[in-house]
Amino acid sequence: MNGDRDVLVPRCVLEDFTRCSDSLLWKLMMSFYDRKGVESWSQGIVPHFIPCNAFIGRTSVYALPLDSSEPLYIVELGAGSGKFSFFMLKAINELSGLLNFPCTKLVYVMTDFTWNNLKFWNEHESLRLYIDNGQLDVAIFDAVNDESIKLYHSDLLICPSTMRNPICVIANYLFDTLCHDIFQVENGELKEGLISVGSRKDLEDDPLDPEIIKRFDNQFQYRVVDEDYYTKLEVEDARHFKRILRWYRDFFGNSQSGASILLPIGALRALRRLTSFAGGRALVLSGDKGNNNHEQFRGLMDPHVAVHGSFSVMVNYHAIGLYCTSRSGFVLHDPQEEASLKVSALVFTGESSTCSPLSDSADRTYAKCVETRASSSSFDLCETQAWTGNEVERLSAARSIAFPYLCRTFRDSIISFGPNDFFVMQKSMKEDTQRPALKAIVALLKLSNWDPDVFYKFRDVILQQVPTCTIKLRSDLCRNLPYIWANHFILDKDKDVAFEVGRLYYGLRMYEDAVRFYCISVASSGEHHVTFHNMGLCYYSLGQLEVAMENFNKALWLKNDYAKARAWQQKLLRETKG
Repeated sequence: MNGDRDVLVPRCVLEDFTRCSDSLLWKLMMSFYDRKGVESWSQGIVPHFIPCNAFIGRTSVYALPLDSSEPLYIVELGAGSGKFSFFMLKAINELSGLLNFPCTKLVYVMTDFTWNNLKFWNEHESLRLYIDNGQLDVAIFDAVNDESIKLYHSDLLICPSTMRNPICVIANYLFDTLCHDIFQVENGELKEGLISVGSRKDLEDDPLDPEIIKRFDNQFQYRVVDEDYYTKLEVEDARHFKRILRWYRDFFGNSQSGASILLPIGALRALRRLTSFAGGRALVLSGDKGNNNHEQFRGLMDPHVAVHGSFSVMVNYHAIGLYCTSRSGFVLHDPQEEASLKVSALVFTGESSTCSPLSDSADRTYAKCVETRASSSSFDLCETQAWTGNEVERLSAARSIAFPYLCRTFRDSIISFGPNDFFVMQKSMKEDTQRPALKAIVALLKLSNWDPDVFYKFRDVILQQVPTCTIKLRSDLCRNLPYIWANHFILDKDKDVAFEVGRLYYGLRMYEDAVRFYCISVASSGEHHVTFHNMGLCYYSLGQLEVAMENFNKALWLKNDYAKARAWQQKLLRETKG
């Protein structure tokens, strides 16, 4: 006997071994988001921090030929809280004068599968402006199963072949929550992984209770299958999925270590449905935790399921790239290995889906494309050539040459310095530096485009250093403080950004501006005794003693034992009597 190791933990079998994509796992996922709704993000249960960049705004109107008389739809899948949508809409509007496409024809569509989120978007004041002017529409859409998108406000139906222009798709922190299938390659054989969903509890009354996620006790077993695994399940994409499975079997077939592969079948099904709306033409930008380097798949192991309120798995962007390339498109991956956020851009050109990789004899054709930037149709080679190794990557790279603007923008916006790099920088400055210099914080705020979350994270350090900073640095802060509030998307009322901006204005001795933001704080986050006390200090400094007293009294009415307000009340009484 060896302590806890010998204690048998009861296991409730919620489901016997089954194909992963059909398992209870994903029903629990949907139950979590349906029951929690926007609360998932406002309580910090689900990570959603992605600094806004205008990659989609810059490239959507240049990537593929457009009809300027028709709408261009930018569809965000799993929009969740709507915070990223808000930043994207602001970025697109800021670029409106630079786009070779009428901004009035750009329609941003927020989608999710749960009505709770759609109701929240419709009522959020930061999104209402865009809804009212027709730039934003919303829809209930199950990305894996639904065949069409019914827009809530315009009442339009988006369905196969209804779009004259390509569709632009944003999928951030979504693919890791859609259904996956499990495979392994061992001794040259392809195996599927079956999952039995269980709980570390002897009995579960409700098999769809999201709390089960915290008690997961899942088991896996593997059995040999062939590359025709999806033939009867996926009519349109069977040959593409067959190619993908064959690629992994052939590449890892002679490997002693074998390989463990998650296939994001839910994401691939979603891409099939979305591209069908525009005749197979699409630009897709996806950011998630995952891998695009197939070397990371070596070794035999069960898939890791990360629990964070809900749960997620690592997205296989390499497989998504194979799928896109098999459909005559190409993919751009961020090659950075050490990254918690991987970003990929997929381009579906709508050309013939008959494609295969470059053969050894095709190098001359590839070289010619480098010189002439020939169209991707030059590389729709015959079906008989092998779909193996690095030939697929070469084919994708060859096609991308015809899109130099998109490739350059992806390199500048994502590869050179992207969202993950910024996340690492701000996290390190906060956690690894005891007292970062105000100059450095201002530089970080500029790099973030005056992001309210970054400001809130460093608010105390800023307030400590403002009284002694240079006039020039103080001027830089004052000039840009309005942008912090303009960029704020109210989600968590406990994170009172307006109050903190008011505190900073007070520290800068800009008392009228401080009062203005304290009033905004009351309107957006509710009444608080400290807010009224601080307003009293502002009015006192402005010489408006009666109004100052009113605010100190209000602070004491809210909290009778608040000593600071009581002291200032007594001070004012003495001054007015004297």
